[in-house]
Amino acid sequence: MNLRKLFEIKPKEQKPYEFANVLHMWEDDYLMIELLPKDNLEFINKESHRINEFGKEHFDGYGFTDITVIGEIPIKTIDKKIDFKSVAEIFEKNGMQRIKEVVYQNVGHLTGEKVPFGFGSNKFAILLDEAHGKLKYIWTTGRIENEELESKFKKGLSEFVETYNFLAIDWYKCQSFDLHSENGIEEFIKYSC
Repeated sequence: MNLRKLFEIKPKEQKPYEFANVLHMWEDDYLMIELLPKDNLEFINKESHRINEFGKEHFDGYGFTDITVIGEIPIKTIDKKIDFKSVAEIFEKNGMQRIKEVVYQNVGHLTGEKVPFGFGSNKFAILLDEAHGKLKYIWTTGRIENEELESKFKKGLSEFVETYNFLAIDWYKCQSFDLHSENGIEEFIKYSC
């Protein structure tokens, strides 16, 4: 017997999720897919190996029994003293749009000056952190959803890498990408963006 029908109770109307078309960011994703000065390649290789070994030792078949932190990066992005505005201009002139709003885990919907500085869409962003007018961090979050955005990101990324000599590291997979070739950029986008 259907009680709703019997008592003429109508089901609650489901409203569509208000922020479905807004970039969602999670605190745990911060700097997990990161661009770093290429001078760190040896460190990245050693640290990736260490993290992979740690993961093997602490996997019980269902999940991980312990966690580890990423070691101290020897040559930080901020050490390069790269002008923040010049990096922003690279992505902007290659057609990427500024992120205007995000939904941030445990914080909520952010707009205006509270939005992290970045370029992309409602599914993917390259984010730039600044300290005293210099680039402090550059990292990505989300997935590229269409060819137009992918093309713009490739152009901007290629110019950034050519100018400043960076590589990409996906700390989730402990996989680095040499971005100095079209193939390296393609692999980075395919596996991490």
